[in-house]
Amino acid sequence: MKKIRIICLLILVFVFSGIPVHANQTNIDYPSLNLLTFKKEKQLVLGEFDSLGRATSAHIQLQDKDEPKKRREPKIKYNPVGWHNYKLAYGNQGKKSWLFNRGHLIGYQFSGLTDEGENLVPLTAWTNSGHYKGTNSNNSEGMLYYEKRLDSWLAIHPNFWLDYQVKPIYTGNELIPRQVVLQYVGLDESGNLINIQLGGSKESVDSNGISTVVLENYSKNATIDYLKGTATPSLVPTEESSQSSSSSSVVESQPSESVEASQPATQLATVVYIARNGSADVYWYSKENMPSNTNLSKVIEMSEEVALSLGKRHTTKE
Repeated sequence: MKKIRIICLLILVFVFSGIPVHANQTNIDYPSLNLLTFKKEKQLVLGEFDSLGRATSAHIQLQDKDEPKKRREPKIKYNPVGWHNYKLAYGNQGKKSWLFNRGHLIGYQFSGLTDEGENLVPLTAWTNSGHYKGTNSNNSEGMLYYEKRLDSWLAIHPNFWLDYQVKPIYTGNELIPRQVVLQYVGLDESGNLINIQLGGSKESVDSNGISTVVLENYSKNATIDYLKGTATPSLVPTEESSQSSSSSSVVESQPSESVEASQPATQLATVVYIARNGSADVYWYSKENMPSNTNLSKVIEMSEEVALSLGKRHTTKE
């Protein structure tokens, strides 16, 4: 058992250990790398609101000792622009949870900020905390996954600094960000860059050793109007077994004759594909036949029987 503990500790140190990009870096132009200039002190820079009142960015550079010591205030009173909220069902057991969180760009564990508007945007619970309800720090689609691991990296390297920036990405005048971009890198006592790799398919590293992650601000159980901040329940299954459960409940609510009348002599497909998170009016039998500009990450699957019962029709282009 002792050997196993030692091996686990070595693995943990290896995973969170920084990898110096260059042994002796000199004359680093930090601003050109989108980093705060290294000053051997905690720095926190919040971007100003844009013309629509949206938060634009948050950037911090700190050591482990700079993290807040006080417990976070339990409630956030500030409502970011576009803020609405809805309690929507998820899973296949009728459970409901709030769709949106008032999401911190730089988490409290680093910034010590709770109610600062320039650090808050509407984020889905899935994108903010990694789950529809509660938290899941092992979900790499959620910010919590990266925040927890960066916090651990600082704890393991108390003499190093973390440079961490978060930017919400908006489309046009939409009030809800479509994406959130995280950028992070370590710095040693001399300001040399130290690569931090936290794992997950969304992480990329540039030639300077700076890591970037792009997270989609979405939730499978909702269709979000990013322009207004409103949302409606989605048709997308949130669990593998929820599709069959949803299918049976929808079909049971419809007289069997209606399905038979719509397709009198056709064998219905087991799986069809619907674009725009299920909000499109038509379905396809094959993803390969869908238009080239289709966002495949927002294509959902369901049985043709369910699609028909929801008023969908087979596309005329296939």
